[in-house]
Amino acid sequence: NERWDAALLEPLEHNENLAAIVKSKDLNWSKYPYSALLVLGAGPDKYNQPISPGGILRCRMAARAYQEGLVPFIIVSGGRVHPYKTPYIEAIEMKKYLVEVCNIAADAILIDPHARHTTTNMRNGSRLLLKYGFPKDKMSLVGSSIGHIDAVEKMGNRCVRELGYVPYTLGKRVSDVLLEFLPSESS
Repeated sequence: NERWDAALLEPLEHNENLAAIVKSKDLNWSKYPYSALLVLGAGPDKYNQPISPGGILRCRMAARAYQEGLVPFIIVSGGRVHPYKTPYIEAIEMKKYLVEVCNIAADAILIDPHARHTTTNMRNGSRLLLKYGFPKDKMSLVGSSIGHIDAVEKMGNRCVRELGYVPYTLGKRVSDVLLEFLPSESS
């Protein structure tokens, strides 16, 4: 679909995600209530806009959760999806915003530049948590807008239709914009 740029970032564990993976190896996980915060993408409506207002709000929410010590890592998830033929990858632009505007250390941010829908945001975020050795029994958070988190709570059947399985187990709703989840080994 003329979207090769995310593949050019592979292998993520040797490039964009390397510093966070290294940091995770020596982390005292017991200091944090959650393993990570998965931030769902929000593509802009305008062609030359690198990050949407919704993406900015989600990044600020994630930065606040990180700064308050809820999570040691933020995972930003979103590909080159909206608007059609955009030159921007949502995950890359969200990471830039977190580092440059919110002053979050780059080694606290993992990217998923491949997701195109909420189902693949959740699947890919789960895959990264499992692949990079994050604690399997420690909840993570997913964050987005109120309506988007409402949809995540109800999309199990959609995951089965689109992916063939549900890539997570949900926990409790922590706030209007934050929901607990555990990655599924099926991911």
